[in-house]
Amino acid sequence: MGAAQMGKVYLILAFGLLAASQSGNIIRLGDAHPAVIAFYRLALAGLVMAALAGARLRQLASLTRAERLMLLLAGAALAGHLVLWIAAVQRTTVANAALFFSVNPLLTAVGAHLLFGERVGRWLGLAIALGLGGIAILGYADLRLEGDDWLGDLLSLACAVFFAAYFLLGKRLRGRLDNRAYVAGVYLVAALSSLAALLALGQPLTGYSPRTWLCFGLMALVPTLLGHTLLNHALRYLDASFVSAATLSEPALAGLVAYFAWGEGVSAAAGLGYALIAGAVLLLILDQREVARRA
Repeated sequence: MGAAQMGKVYLILAFGLLAASQSGNIIRLGDAHPAVIAFYRLALAGLVMAALAGARLRQLASLTRAERLMLLLAGAALAGHLVLWIAAVQRTTVANAALFFSVNPLLTAVGAHLLFGERVGRWLGLAIALGLGGIAILGYADLRLEGDDWLGDLLSLACAVFFAAYFLLGKRLRGRLDNRAYVAGVYLVAALSSLAALLALGQPLTGYSPRTWLCFGLMALVPTLLGHTLLNHALRYLDASFVSAATLSEPALAGLVAYFAWGEGVSAAAGLGYALIAGAVLLLILDQREVARRA
């Protein structure tokens, strides 16, 4: 792939990260069970992507039995990730949730190395360390490790495990399918998984306030249709460990949006956290270039 094409992939990845980073802020708008929010987020996004995919959906019929099982597992993992993430944000601070979820690049890098032989190089390891350090500094003022926050923290850790599984399964399937066909399939499978969960829990599908319905729509549009869809597109061209590590930039992107949209101040400590995360992103680019040269 040429430099211009790789530049386009990096730009798509950046937009995907910016969109995905707004999930925590949008969740605050809604007043519904996590399984309900996840269901509407995935169902709305899945229907839109199915319409956009059109005839490409026939590619799903060409999958082998093993690949269909992988698609079902990827969808279930995505549903688990979203339900747990929403539940974590509802039970602890955004800082806590972001920090504990940030172990996902480590899990993804190890999994990608074991499953796909992806190299865990010096730049990738240092980038993950810098990104984790930046997130820790960003969350220090709001980080709480007491009271009822421990449940939200555990949910964030479990959420990271499901996210890594979703990413690794998607990496295997993305080489076989058009991005629109894949994301439509995985979103709809995840929506059905969320629907099963909310029905089992006895949660209603209707009767929510206009503000909560706005939450459903924005969750489908921003972090899912724009965020996860673009991240899945980048997975076709970039290592799973690289894309997962790039998600460490999400807390910084969320903070920058809050600064410009709502005038939230940026402290000196937060500035240092942003700088470390920016350094991590630069190291990730160096790592990817090194991988490309070796290939």
